[in-house]
Amino acid sequence: MGNQAITALLTEIKAGRKDLVDEVFALLYAEIKSLAGYQLKQLASGQTITPTVLAHECYLKVANKTDLQLNNKRHFLHYMGMSMRAYLVDSLRAKSTAKRQHLQSDKSLSDCVGDSQFNFRVMEMEQIFTRIERIDEKLFEILQLKVLLGLTYQEIAEVIKLSERQVIRRWQQAKALALAIHKEDSADG
Repeated sequence: MGNQAITALLTEIKAGRKDLVDEVFALLYAEIKSLAGYQLKQLASGQTITPTVLAHECYLKVANKTDLQLNNKRHFLHYMGMSMRAYLVDSLRAKSTAKRQHLQSDKSLSDCVGDSQFNFRVMEMEQIFTRIERIDEKLFEILQLKVLLGLTYQEIAEVIKLSERQVIRRWQQAKALALAIHKEDSADG
């Protein structure tokens, strides 16, 4: 099934056909599981969460949501990526509260995006992302697509309907804002 068929199913879901969420999930399962694997690679080895578990946990969140407003395949995958991030952050918080560090991330954001200036940990990323979302939703979206979904500049440009050059400029703005927030938080803490 192509993108248009998935978009049609998502339109029906918006109209109230919640039973079709299962079908969309099944059709996109390979991509969702791949996305889960990408998310888990950002964590230290030895965690107990598998891509299958992460994909299914996020499916439950989507299936139980009452006002699901997803427009197309990319939007659905983007939502799944955000759900995965939220689940992993909650898991990290729970594990660190319980004094267990096996789910702690050994990778910094610089490892994820290949930029040595962008050097902070997963829990710091969550706090920074939350602040950026409040400041500028467009920059937040660029960060999510680049960091969480691992999209290229060209893929991001297609998703948000901008030129690749504009995406690169916004990415640089988002990085600068994230670094400023991190520096401010480091000075305060």
